[in-house]
Amino acid sequence: MKIYIETHGCTANASDSQAIRNSVLASGGEVVGTPEEADTVVVNTCAVTEFTSKSMLKAIKKYSGKRVVVAGCMAAAQPYLLKGIRNIQIAEAPGAEAVARMLGIMPAAGRPFIKGTSAVVSIAEGCRGHCSYCIVRLVRGPLRSAPVEEVVHSIKTALRMGAREILLTAQDTGAYGLDAGERLPALMKEILSIEGDYRIRLGMMNPFSIADILGDMARIFNDPRVYRFAHIPVQSGSDRILGLMERPYTESQYRDIVARLRQEVPGITLSTDYIVGFPTETDEDFALTMDDLRSTRPLKVNITRFSPRPGTPAACMENLPFRIKKERSRALTQLHHGITSEYMRDSAGRRLSVLVTEEGKPGTSVARDDCYHMVVIPEEISPGTRLDVKICGASTTYMVGKPIDK
Repeated sequence: MKIYIETHGCTANASDSQAIRNSVLASGGEVVGTPEEADTVVVNTCAVTEFTSKSMLKAIKKYSGKRVVVAGCMAAAQPYLLKGIRNIQIAEAPGAEAVARMLGIMPAAGRPFIKGTSAVVSIAEGCRGHCSYCIVRLVRGPLRSAPVEEVVHSIKTALRMGAREILLTAQDTGAYGLDAGERLPALMKEILSIEGDYRIRLGMMNPFSIADILGDMARIFNDPRVYRFAHIPVQSGSDRILGLMERPYTESQYRDIVARLRQEVPGITLSTDYIVGFPTETDEDFALTMDDLRSTRPLKVNITRFSPRPGTPAACMENLPFRIKKERSRALTQLHHGITSEYMRDSAGRRLSVLVTEEGKPGTSVARDDCYHMVVIPEEISPGTRLDVKICGASTTYMVGKPIDK
């Protein structure tokens, strides 16, 4: 059995694909590097937006003539879109177990997903939220947190294999342990008891999942082994729209979380998400979203144009014209780029300690500083190397740093 695995979407999908790989190898099969070598192709799909689903169909159809196992969120949430495509099998649920059953093998644990010196470690599956627009929560199901000892074991394994950067992932890392009576700070305490020179990046945390542990989270972010980086999606600056989205907080509560983290964690980098063009969003609602971006000034922003997802309450609401969504997306993007460009320009001359995380374009390397800013170094340096750089340039999304001789 020769399997080729193609992965789309989030880091949770990357972790699932690694688990599929582990199962194939444990069964005596082979995971090959190109689809031409394979007798079976596994396409691990995403379905977060309508555009994504259309892209997944193109990705699947290009393998016509081979046996294809369609896995991931699209397979579980929208199997009807796959009708009529020849030679495919559809996994009924995301994750490795459903795919293993399709392949006729047993699920097996093994090494975590590692790319270069970065390892992805999943700490939970599912979500406690009830967002009216989200198809992922319907697919991934209720929150199921991994046992502390399992997470710690995965991280120790990754470090033994040479990882220097650990990316903790979940649909909502802030909700970790709410199903088991153990919270994220307790998990982080056990993780940070592991000796070694490494960096931890925490994945997305919803405002409503961290509000009651914010003080503990601030102390965690101040640990030198944890990136001072927090991805907290607000989705809209309008309380009316947040209510329709069934997001259980207000814009001012989100803004208070941002202010407190900035006060208690010097230099922390904030990342957020916005959905533009949600059903019934008015010009006034969108203006409040623009105001939120101007006020909170996150340096990393994901902007999504609303698209109705089947089976969600929002799919029954009246959809706004595409033209309006496009205009609002452009306006928000332009404002965001202005904020990040100003920050990057002002960083010129700074001296930063960075960790090289991956190879860049030929003749360059990609690194991260302690606040998870991307720094491109115009030299080829081995991933895992720590060094000091001086910032000598910048683009909208990254800095350029030259090594400093000590």
